This record gives sequence, C-alpha cells and structure tokens, in this order.
Amino acid sequence: MKKVIVLAIVILSFLLTANKAGAASEPKRYIGLHDKMLPIEDIRVIDGDTKVLFEDIAKFLYIDFIKENDKLKLSKHGKDVSLSLPTAKKPTDSLLIDENGKLLISMKYIADEFDFKLEYFPKYHTLRVYRDNYPHLSHQGYEGIIQSYVNKKQATFLEKPKKADVYLTFDDGPNKFTAANNRTLKKYNAPATFFFLGNNMKNYKDIVNSVNADGHYIGSHSMSHDKGKVYKSTTAFFNEMHEGAKLVQQMTGKDNKLLRVPYGSSPLVTNSMRQQLIKNGYKMWDWDVDSKDWQYTDKEANQIFLNVKNGVTKAYNSGNRSIVILMHDRSQTTIALPHIIEWLQKEGYNLKTYKPDNHIVTNFFRDPML
Repeated sequence: MKKVIVLAIVILSFLLTANKAGAASEPKRYIGLHDKMLPIEDIRVIDGDTKVLFEDIAKFLYIDFIKENDKLKLSKHGKDVSLSLPTAKKPTDSLLIDENGKLLISMKYIADEFDFKLEYFPKYHTLRVYRDNYPHLSHQGYEGIIQSYVNKKQATFLEKPKKADVYLTFDDGPNKFTAANNRTLKKYNAPATFFFLGNNMKNYKDIVNSVNADGHYIGSHSMSHDKGKVYKSTTAFFNEMHEGAKLVQQMTGKDNKLLRVPYGSSPLVTNSMRQQLIKNGYKMWDWDVDSKDWQYTDKEANQIFLNVKNGVTKAYNSGNRSIVILMHDRSQTTIALPHIIEWLQKEGYNLKTYKPDNHIVTNFFRDPML
C-alpha cells in the first residue's frame, strides 16, 4: 500500500512539474489590427481559441458596451449582441471568462459578430484582425510589420535599464599609470574624464594624445598642484588653472573649460576665485564619491573598490542620477579599476565622459554658474 502511495505522489509531482514547464515555455502572443500591431499584453489560447482582455479589444475596435444585470451588451455600427456574464456558479464558458474580475473574450466570437476576419501567423504567434473593405497590406506584406514590432519588443525586453549616469574621473596625470588606466577603459569600452597637471602634460605628450584620441575628456587640474602656489592669491589661482587649460587646448585642439582644483574646492576656493572662473567661462567639478585611493597600497586595492561600490550605492539610493567618482592615476587604482568597471556595468550604471553641452553641476558650493 505504501508503495502505491509513493508511486502516486511521484506521478503527481511529475505532472505538476510538466505543467509548470509547459506554462513557462508558452510563447509570447500578439494581436494586430489592419496594418498595425496592438499593445495588448494579456493574450491567451484556451482550448484552441484566442482570448484577450475584453476592455482592451473593445477600445481598439470601437465597440460600445454596458454591463446590465447579468448581461454584457455590445454594440457597433448599429448591431447589438448580448452575452451572459460569468457568475460564481458558472465562472467560465466558451466565449467569456472571468479571471479575478477581468473579462477575457473570444476573438473568434468578436470577429464573427462584427464582420471582421482573422488571419493567424504561426511563425510570430500573431492574430491579425482585418476587414476586406478597409485598406490594408497583403498578408505577406504584413509579416514585415509583425517582424519589426517583435524585434523592437524583444530588444526592449533584453536591454537592461540603466540606473544612473556615472562619471569616472582621474586626477594628477598624465603619467605611466594614466596609460595603464586608459588601456583598461578601452578594454571595457568605458569612457572617462581626466584632470591633468600642466607640468606633467609637457613631459607626457604621447599619453595626452592617446587619451584624447580615445574620446575621453581632458580638463585642467592646475599646473603644479602645489597648494602654496595655487591658493596664494586669486591671480595665482586663476593663472594656475587657466595655464593648464591653455595647454590642453594647445595639445588637443579642444577648448575644454571644465576643471578640477587641487584638494577640492571647499574650503580653499574663495568667492573671488569662483567669480574669476565664472567671468572667464570655466566650469568646476568636485565629486560625489571619493574612492580615497591615495590612502591605500597596491595590496589594499580592494578597499578602493569597496569605497566606490558603497559610495555609488549610497549616492544612487539618495536620488543622485549623475554620480561623479574621484580617483587618481596611481598604481593601486590601476589594480582596482577593472573591478570597479565590471561592477558598475553589471549593476546597470551608464558610464559617461563629460560633455560641455550636458553640464552637470557638481561642486561643493552648489553654485549653478560653475
């Protein structure tokens, strides 16, 4: 007796599994009208009959209706028909099904009653509704309409939505680590923004050229990065930033106006310094996420990755959709960078380089002029 019970359980489990597998493999179905596709999502084939949500198809076929007592009364072009609404005792019939308060109706019934024809395209699991007296493509021509629609739907489904724009930025180059970081960016097809020091640019012209050729944005990070020189006065500050920008223009042919000041803008940049930048058309970026990469050794590079991961997650959860990450052209950063990019891409973040015509205000003063 026990063997019989066990056998019955095994058979029942098999049948349930098979039913689930069958449901999972049910193809996506579509409905078309004349020469267009209809955005109807809930389409079922029940006992060989295609059924759709009644209110959806009624809207697209301009069928008037009212629910009166236990009847669903339909009207179109002066023709009236009536169907019995499902009840608790009889929740379904061959034409109208009540599923959790939503009515599904037979497409064959609709077509027969209101003088439409149906054509099924098995390759695309698509049912076309049409009339001969209404201009429409041949069935062969309509296949192109279906194919285009299906391709677009599948592409939309497969495309992973982007969470937010993320800007990878690197300070203190150019140097040999700039070249290594640039190779990593190229490998992952990841754009970035570099803030170069003018004195370094003079010694690494080939790296400046390769970064520029690969489509990354280059901005000024001052000439010397010497705090005593840069912030000595408003004039000294402007000259340090402006001379660096002039070098970028001379070496790349691009009049790049975005810059990043050494050590961040607050509290070192005075109001007078800010006004001088604004007067001359400059923009200034600080950052949203600090990798703190300069604090770590090569062996501690994983901490840089964790700082970025945690910082980006926090910024995104706070509502930030344009996240600027601060890094530097250093050896430990070259180790962490592949892991950072892989995580950002896997999570659906959209990596971007700075674009002057789409400027994002990212400065500690929240100054919209910068």
